[in-house]
Amino acid sequence: MPVMPWLERLREWDEAGFRLINGSLRNQIFDLLMPFVSNKWNFAIPVAVLLIYVLIFRPKRDRIIVVSAIAVILLTDGTSHILKDLFQRTRPFHPLRDATHLVSFSFPSNHASNMFALATFLSYNYSRSGLLCFPLAALVGYSRIYVGSHYPFDVLGGAFWGVLIGLLGAAAVQRLMRSARVQHARRSRGKKDHPSCGPETFQ
Repeated sequence: MPVMPWLERLREWDEAGFRLINGSLRNQIFDLLMPFVSNKWNFAIPVAVLLIYVLIFRPKRDRIIVVSAIAVILLTDGTSHILKDLFQRTRPFHPLRDATHLVSFSFPSNHASNMFALATFLSYNYSRSGLLCFPLAALVGYSRIYVGSHYPFDVLGGAFWGVLIGLLGAAAVQRLMRSARVQHARRSRGKKDHPSCGPETFQ
């Protein structure tokens, strides 16, 4: 079965999906909401406050998970940039619009990959958090299409990559935490088996 016709068909579906979301489905509410959601700096202060709260007031396990979540996002973001350079797909506004934008690569969407990695990682550790995190990640992904920065397949590819990195990160952190608990238990048993020597007390 020829490969190129299928790739061409996928490209046509991708552009049709972009035109649907970016054009036909536009409305006044989304014109205000989607640019706000798409701009990550709008969430910088709430996220910073949450991080400070967790690092100061929450138990050690929560602090470890938060620091690990930051590492997962950094890993996802860095590898997504590598994939962008590998695929070198231009953004929708370059071939489809006459706007004056610098050419930048589009696949996968870093916003989508980062958000889905975070949603996967957090829901792995806090199952109920997925009820909030995954819809928020999907909303961010949709916003990237709505504002014209990505094709739908860019977002889907980013979501897939983010889920993969999130699962790998969660599994690695859980394994490290289990290993740390085992080592702590062994040290505790060792102290009980070998009590410190001292003067004996006779009654």
